Amino acid sequence: MIGSIVSDRYRVTAYLGGGMSSVYLAHDIILDREVVLKMIKIDHHNREKSKARFQREVESTIHLAHPNIVSVLDVDESEEYHLLVTEVVHGPTLKAFIDENHPIAIDEVIRISEMVLKGIRHAHNAGIIHRDIKPQNILMNESNQIKITDFGIAKALSETRLTETNQVMGSVQYISPEQAKGQVTDERTDIYSFGIVLYELITSKLPFDGETPVSVALKHISEPYPNISQHREVHGDLAYIAYKCTEKDLNRRYRHVDDVLKDLNSFKEGRPINAPVLPMDMESTVESPALISPVSEEQEPEANAPARKRRRMIWLLPILLILGAIILLLSPIWSGDSSVVLPDMQDMTLEEAETFLDDNGLVLGEITEEYNSNFEVDRIIETSPVSGAEIEKGGTVDLIVSRGEEPYIMEDFTGERYNDVLSSINSLGFASLEVNEAHDDSEPGTIVSQSVEPGEEVDPGETSLTLTISQGIEPIEMRDYRGQLYDSAVQDEIAEQGFTVDLEQIYDDAESGTILRQSIEPGDEVVPSEETLVLSISQGPETTVISDYTGQSYDEVKDTLETLGFEVEATEENDDADVGTILSQSIEPGTEVVPGSETLRFTISEGPERVEITDYTGEPYDTARKALEDQGFTVEMIQEAYSSEVEEGSVISQTPDEGELVPGETNVRMIVSLGEEPVREREFVRQIDIPYSDDDSEEGDNTEPVTVEIYIDDKTRSIEDVSDTVEITEDTDYTISLVIQEGEAAAYRIEREGDVVAEEKVPYE
Repeated sequence: MIGSIVSDRYRVTAYLGGGMSSVYLAHDIILDREVVLKMIKIDHHNREKSKARFQREVESTIHLAHPNIVSVLDVDESEEYHLLVTEVVHGPTLKAFIDENHPIAIDEVIRISEMVLKGIRHAHNAGIIHRDIKPQNILMNESNQIKITDFGIAKALSETRLTETNQVMGSVQYISPEQAKGQVTDERTDIYSFGIVLYELITSKLPFDGETPVSVALKHISEPYPNISQHREVHGDLAYIAYKCTEKDLNRRYRHVDDVLKDLNSFKEGRPINAPVLPMDMESTVESPALISPVSEEQEPEANAPARKRRRMIWLLPILLILGAIILLLSPIWSGDSSVVLPDMQDMTLEEAETFLDDNGLVLGEITEEYNSNFEVDRIIETSPVSGAEIEKGGTVDLIVSRGEEPYIMEDFTGERYNDVLSSINSLGFASLEVNEAHDDSEPGTIVSQSVEPGEEVDPGETSLTLTISQGIEPIEMRDYRGQLYDSAVQDEIAEQGFTVDLEQIYDDAESGTILRQSIEPGDEVVPSEETLVLSISQGPETTVISDYTGQSYDEVKDTLETLGFEVEATEENDDADVGTILSQSIEPGTEVVPGSETLRFTISEGPERVEITDYTGEPYDTARKALEDQGFTVEMIQEAYSSEVEEGSVISQTPDEGELVPGETNVRMIVSLGEEPVREREFVRQIDIPYSDDDSEEGDNTEPVTVEIYIDDKTRSIEDVSDTVEITEDTDYTISLVIQEGEAAAYRIEREGDVVAEEKVPYE
């Protein structure tokens, strides 16, 4: 398997071990990351149902996302295997941690337990029960954080009959009573298994052990839980938590993980949890009879095979008696006289397996051979159906037989990047790895040769591997070509070194073809094939082709030519062209010259001939306009304005002013007088209430009319004259209207029968 590509993306790099599956370290070639690849053999007797169950159980775990659960990254299948891809956790299993660190401090026990429970709780909240909680399925990363693996696999494997033959109803040391009886399981099944883990964390021991899986399962069903204190003195509350997790009666066990966490937290913070006094039967463990494997652990020489068979048959008599009792206890698991419960045949020889099947009325089915480093050649790896399964007599049993450790076929690493394959090479476990470097056309870091030929069968542990790594092309010392002519000899020499050359032609006083500069400094170490050598070559003094500058602005042309090194001179003359326009040049256009050796002379326009302007201010506009137009000027009246000094129709001002020299077609602009500005005025309006009399009581009692006279002093009326007369018989409103000139004031007065009843002086503002 090492080096093969699985599911078109996972390159297998190392074998990690096996249990319910074959586990490998692999490299995801699409996402460039390390993953763990679990390959679980498919039950070919019920392939479609097996596939559906596995997909249903395992794919649900992809959606679990919790820091204390190993992430499932991908699920797939091949013709032979279900494939499960998970994240890599660098660190030991909890089992290894317990073995190497016991006794574990109680604070650490609590810390680990809380992380395990939190991971289980997250899965339970998602409707997923693990059913195989054990230290071997709990990993500890480099930061001592707990991660639970294989969620959903236990059920998937049990339902698809994929459990390895040495696995009876899961991992028997941690199995719950209801699992052992074949009953329905729920969250309390995981709590029971956690209780066994907690017991092991505290004591480094397992509560139940036996010679066979069935004997251990029976103890979980019927025997009391052993007292923790016989292994380690701990607080009674902590012991109570472990015992309550492992109650054989589901109804007396913790119902939810949160209940366990609550009691653990209370214990950690020193709060009592109201634990009852432990029963006396916790003091000891009652041993149950051990079930003996039908195959002896001791292997006899082949010559004694018949005697061994006779002894095996003799041993089977007490075993059958014991199994009869077990069948009564485990009737949901084993029943019927016409069937056989398949024992653990793992590690039997093929001959022993054939004998056993024949003795028990079973038929040897398909034999599949595969490499396996955990089993010697011709030893049984797996059976189908699995151990513990009930098979009708005459049924077929398929065997997977070991071919021993798979020989390693040396890969061809040449052409690969050393850093990319180093981890794969290290995982192979070569006795020694030596790396040499050499100059080569390959990219630096590329493996150019290996001491072990590709395709050769080797044992890496006894083989030394030498790799030669490319340093890239060997560099050379750059030579100095400055001051030399770039002739054929220099060109050939540079080409032989492997340089790509770019030439830069520049004007210089040096002889044409002389190398003036080079982009790579002399003495630098360079790889010619990786560099472009830029050479600056003299093409002699720079010459310029004179352009036709007539009609262009002299100032702009002068700046350009002086930048090129020309001496520039100019003379002016009157012309209709704009001022500064070049009229002629001393060197004919198209002439090639060296700028510093020539003076370029231009004739430029100073504009048309100018005429002196006459002053027409105070003169009639019409007279001024006619006189200026007769001189060729254009005249424009740009504004009319009031003037107290200049009479209407005469020129107030002109532009250009008197005495200026201007071209004959200049436009003369004038401001013309409107005469003296008229006086401004405003209208004042007010409504006056004229009382009928001074005594309010008389109003309405006498209807005799009263004469009222209004006097106004404004722009058109005098206060001496009556402006208006009205007769009133009651209080009357009267509107006064005044016209007031700027700088003046107006007034009004109202008299009733000669008495003034209202008067006011009103200013302009």
